[in-house]
Amino acid sequence: MALQSWAGSIDLTTRAADLLRKLVAVLPQDREFTITVFGSAPIQICVDATLVSADVDVFSDFEGLREIADKAGLGQDKAAFYIQVSSELNFRTSPRWRNRAQSTRVGNVTFIFPHPIDILIAKLNRLDDKDVRAFRSVIAKTGHPTEAELISELQFAVDLFRPSFDEEQGHDMANNCRRLWPLIFGREIDPRAEIIAPALAIRKAGYGEPTRDYKQELRDALKTDH
Repeated sequence: MALQSWAGSIDLTTRAADLLRKLVAVLPQDREFTITVFGSAPIQICVDATLVSADVDVFSDFEGLREIADKAGLGQDKAAFYIQVSSELNFRTSPRWRNRAQSTRVGNVTFIFPHPIDILIAKLNRLDDKDVRAFRSVIAKTGHPTEAELISELQFAVDLFRPSFDEEQGHDMANNCRRLWPLIFGREIDPRAEIIAPALAIRKAGYGEPTRDYKQELRDALKTDH
């Protein structure tokens, strides 16, 4: 089934959307802004209005966004429910996310809402309890992603499974998949065999290389994965 069939629709009456409207109200009115919303807020706004979070995560090319939000009392440490201004680098998800995002305009701001599949893939980087709740919420409301859909999309996002740099806090996508699968799909999964190796084989075939010669690359890419 096409992903757009379960993207949901933008509901600007939700709590997260109300906070975004407050942000619009304090932004300069003499220019246009594009702000991408990620984290749990797009699920609340597009899929399940009852899914709650402590903040609304956003990023934008506008460098003054955090300062404006803080001065208006909308930023972190300024309100119990706040705007968390981050970098696009914090949204680690499928490289295909932009092509299936939704958007809406509020005043002089265009808000971008990634598809639920891309929000869920990003949550696999950390997979706290609230991230598991997000998976359950989306599946309860839409019936998606199915196991096959999630495996397929993770294959397209295979580079997320590479080890973290020494300078950053580690994110173990493979181990998080192992944790998620029994909770959501009721079985164990071998990420190397079911996600990583098939994706690398497809990639090598596209380069015109032998599809069976992926084992060394797999060992190199995942040498820290236990």
